[in-house]
Amino acid sequence: MNASKRTLKSKIKDLPVSQKILAITLLSSLATLLLLCSISFYRESKSFSDRKVNELSALSRILESNSIASLVFDDPNTAKKYVDSLQHEPDIESVSIYTKDDQIFVYFARSETFTPHPAPTEFGDRWSGNRLFFAKEIFLDNELRGKILIEMDTRSLRAAVSQSFWISVALLIGGLTITLILTSRLQKLLTKPVEELAEVTRNISEEKGYNARAIKRCDDEIGSLVDSFNAMLDTIQLRDAELRKANIGLEQLVEARTEDLYSRNQELKKAIEAANAATVAKSEFLATTSHELRTPLNPIIGYAEKLLLAEKDSEKAKELHIIKHSATLLLRLIDDILEYSRIERGDVQLVSNKIPFQEFCQDLIYLMKGDAEAKGLTLTYDHEGKIGLPNEILFIEIDEGRLRQILLNLIGNAIKFTHSGSIKVSSRFEILDEGHGRLCIVIQDTGIGIEPKDMDKLFKSFSQVDGSLSRRYSGMGLGLAICRKLVEAMDGSIDCKSSPGRGSSFRFKIPVELEPNSVDQTSLSFPLSLENELPILLVEDEPVNRELGASMVKSMGYDVFCAKDGFSALELAKENHFGVVLLDIGMPGMDGFAAAKALRKQEGHDQHTPIIAVTANASPEYRQRCLEAGMDDFLPKPLIVAKLARVVAKWQRKSDQSSIQNQAGPPSSAL
Repeated sequence: MNASKRTLKSKIKDLPVSQKILAITLLSSLATLLLLCSISFYRESKSFSDRKVNELSALSRILESNSIASLVFDDPNTAKKYVDSLQHEPDIESVSIYTKDDQIFVYFARSETFTPHPAPTEFGDRWSGNRLFFAKEIFLDNELRGKILIEMDTRSLRAAVSQSFWISVALLIGGLTITLILTSRLQKLLTKPVEELAEVTRNISEEKGYNARAIKRCDDEIGSLVDSFNAMLDTIQLRDAELRKANIGLEQLVEARTEDLYSRNQELKKAIEAANAATVAKSEFLATTSHELRTPLNPIIGYAEKLLLAEKDSEKAKELHIIKHSATLLLRLIDDILEYSRIERGDVQLVSNKIPFQEFCQDLIYLMKGDAEAKGLTLTYDHEGKIGLPNEILFIEIDEGRLRQILLNLIGNAIKFTHSGSIKVSSRFEILDEGHGRLCIVIQDTGIGIEPKDMDKLFKSFSQVDGSLSRRYSGMGLGLAICRKLVEAMDGSIDCKSSPGRGSSFRFKIPVELEPNSVDQTSLSFPLSLENELPILLVEDEPVNRELGASMVKSMGYDVFCAKDGFSALELAKENHFGVVLLDIGMPGMDGFAAAKALRKQEGHDQHTPIIAVTANASPEYRQRCLEAGMDDFLPKPLIVAKLARVVAKWQRKSDQSSIQNQAGPPSSAL
């Protein structure tokens, strides 16, 4: 087996570049198409089988309602008419009705040699060879009156399965054919520049002339190679020119050096321009990469969570936890890189909004508590009300998203570097003048601590206090650097006190606008009743993400309706009243922005259904576009069950409050 693998690998290795590309693409496409066609064939077969069972179930219910009276009044003639009416169903082979004493009452059989089956003792569907049997009990006022047994021939089912199989085979062959055609044509984009560069190299080697130049046709790695090759020829020509001018006088030498200096200045100018262009391209690339990486992470994390709930007591739970943890870590690294790139180019946009501070903190602690408890740690939150404010919920004006990002990074770091003990989050306000103050938050842990000599590395980019920690705890050393940049962008400050082996204490202060508000503290309670909750509408064009999202919503205890695009969502919204709409943004035909605007136009004056954007693009600019389109909240992919549950519960609660207000009449004053 190993020898055959080495032979195949060596054969591919020795092929020309164009054939390598073709071979690799075909092998990859074959594996992918085989998997997709197999999944499609299985799902179609399962769907056909379920459809037949559902048909028999419906027929049995109809027959039950029609034959109850005949059984009660011992009228087999009437029951026979109902049974014989099923002869128009071509797949029905026989239908039998039995009395409560298991005696045959009436029956219909397509075959003249039919012998009635014994009365069924098990009910529901049962497969036997090429036959599907469905049995049902007949009750009247909770009293058994009889039984029904329907026998169906599965030839139409077998024909449908066979047709699905050949369609899958046709799709597989068609996909490979298209892949072969496209790859054969498109591989020239890669091989042609290489062949041209090789031809120029051979000409220079044979003719010993350095005037020829390779033509740059693209700005990829091959384009960079062409630039380097041409620069090498420039250097050789320049060296030859300098050798020819070695015997020229001082004036000519000074002139030549002046020209050389001017040339270098021009090259430096071009290099600076190229570096600036590369920075812009890098930012765009990182944004695109973040979106594309988040999309496949959504089903990975989602299904890992779903399987963990189902397999939490099995041997697979540890492996599933590793999958989820690794995918979550990858998501955090993606977010850190994207955020640092945005900060590096000075693109930190702050959006100030009013939030109930204590509710915000308790929600945040609730989200992080699971990670802490998974390591056996205690995570607590305390607000120090020492400034004379009444014991009320305090609203503050601040960028909620940035504050959440800072706290998630700091609490996440504390959990990562703490093996036992506790993590305490405390907050307080310093009053500056009426309506203004400073928010002071401290995150204290009992973790590994930091050496005094390493404190200066703490908030630097791509740095951890010890290289071995990077290997042991993973991460790129961007989290604290991002926190510092964000705190400073909000005109605040951050520092750290730590003792090796005894833990660390991170504290930051941010100026805020304070607004006391006498809202009942009971509104902060977390338990939520799902009684009388309205169903959720999930709008998602990707089948895998749609299935995953629906599974998550159902696991939270809600009913869910699914729409594959914006048009279907509008039709469902006309016929149903939903508590929350989970709306994907990147959909073909009608995207999420257009769908949100259409849903708002479709609503009545006294109706406002919360719309939550669900997208893999997590940038602040994209979030603002969602709000401007009429959406109420924003959830980045991949979806996490805990976050999804909190957001849905919050808007379900607001939707219920709004419904109560509408029933009671218009409010006396606008909030």
